[in-house]
Amino acid sequence: MSGRSLTDSRSAFGWSVLFLLLLIVFSIAVNDGAFRSFDSSIAHGLRATLPAVFPWVFGVICRTGNAEWTVPAGLFLVVFLLRRRTISRRQALFWTVWFVSGMLLEHVLKIRLLQPHPGPDVANDPLDHYLKPILADKTPGSYFSGHTFRAFWLALLLFNSCRWCRTGSLIWASLIWIGVIVLGWHWTTDTLGALLFVGTGGALFLGGGRSETSGPAEKPSSIRR
Repeated sequence: MSGRSLTDSRSAFGWSVLFLLLLIVFSIAVNDGAFRSFDSSIAHGLRATLPAVFPWVFGVICRTGNAEWTVPAGLFLVVFLLRRRTISRRQALFWTVWFVSGMLLEHVLKIRLLQPHPGPDVANDPLDHYLKPILADKTPGSYFSGHTFRAFWLALLLFNSCRWCRTGSLIWASLIWIGVIVLGWHWTTDTLGALLFVGTGGALFLGGGRSETSGPAEKPSSIRR
């Protein structure tokens, strides 16, 4: 392994550990209710100030982040990129394992942590009466946001493999991040926890990709006399 690859790997691991520690501390604080007033203020403020058209727009966009669409789309995409050799086998395996692990962790935390779902006082989804998710979430808690995790994890895959998709995928993920708060699907802290989990795996995914593709520097060719 070259010196640059070793440095990239150490840096990626360091960032991953930092995000993991922040996730643990943040999750404990959420469980203790440290951000309840913060979450409530943002949710009520958005509902009171945003024009009525915004919930309609976000209602459509955020439904593209539902599990029934993002799970098959993500698995299809990682297989497609692997077959085209756009990503390596190690990257494909890591991305898939982290994708599945994130959904499992989301389910466990929603059962174990004391973060209640946003109530009807902040519910702001005008499409709720017309469009119901195929895979309904029956967990008692709200932390963390699966929509935010899946959207940004998919965007990370596209960011790393398709330079033409980078801006569009990040905008899409960011709109879902904001939208689930606007619609009253999730608290702000639910989305921040999801982003910390994405950061934990994303540091290793991006850092590992750089280390895998980087090789020793080419020696300058000798000048013929």
